[in-house]
Amino acid sequence: MMGEELKNSIKAKLYDFAYTPFMSSYVISWILFNHKYLLVYFGTSMLDHKLLYLGECHVEFLFPLYFALIYVFVYPAIGLVFYYVTLWYNKKSMKIKQQIEDETPITQEQAREIRREHYKLADERDQALEKLKESQKEHTQALANTLKPLQEQIESYYSTQKVSDELIQKLEAENESLKKSLENLPAITAERDELKEKFGNIKRVDLKTRTVSDAFSETDITKEEDVIVEDDRTKVLRYFYEGNYKTTTETTAIDQIVNFTKLARPKIKLIYDQLLSERILNKSDRGYVSITDSGNKMLVELFDHE
Repeated sequence: MMGEELKNSIKAKLYDFAYTPFMSSYVISWILFNHKYLLVYFGTSMLDHKLLYLGECHVEFLFPLYFALIYVFVYPAIGLVFYYVTLWYNKKSMKIKQQIEDETPITQEQAREIRREHYKLADERDQALEKLKESQKEHTQALANTLKPLQEQIESYYSTQKVSDELIQKLEAENESLKKSLENLPAITAERDELKEKFGNIKRVDLKTRTVSDAFSETDITKEEDVIVEDDRTKVLRYFYEGNYKTTTETTAIDQIVNFTKLARPKIKLIYDQLLSERILNKSDRGYVSITDSGNKMLVELFDHE
């Protein structure tokens, strides 16, 4: 383990040494200036002769240092000068060569070769343009096929949106009508309470009979205004029988009854509420009013024999 770490450490030092110009230049210059020591060290003379000779010689350290400093700091500057001069001469030679080639006319064979190359490149260009046009056409067709369903969806969306806008406008109009009806609700309620108080002693007419006198068999009240109330109710019922009534909103139904009977709207609203409470009419959660099965049966029994 220790040997492996020592080996790796020596490799790292040698790597740094190889990529350090000063150290490498100093070592090489030291070997050049002190090569005699190496020859003596690796020579075949006796050891005492080697030691005697080494003791008489002087080891050079300054000259290798000077050489290394010159190599590191002075030589690169001199190399730049030589590099600049070399590039300048290459540029001049290329310029002279180009000038001579421009002044030298080409041969007939070279001209034919250039013309053939030109025609070949022109054919390749035309083929590339044709392929590009075909590819563009295919991509355009594919894009059109892709966008067609999207366009249909957009058109369907706008159509649905238009219908929704019309429905919203219709609902807004009905909402305004309902607001107006709500504004008149206190007056209608007051009138209804007044009518209830006025006609509290009158027995409700049995709708399965056609005569008003039967409705008053148990009372002696024969006021003309009481008969009018029952006639108004009959007019409203007659509208549902003869007016080809179809399921519609509450506001529209009341408007149609007013137009058919020519009665006041508050009175129509009162009779309408009575029909709802008697389950002759039915009002859905969405506000649409329809005639119940029992209501249809009652209308047939009341008016069918006329």
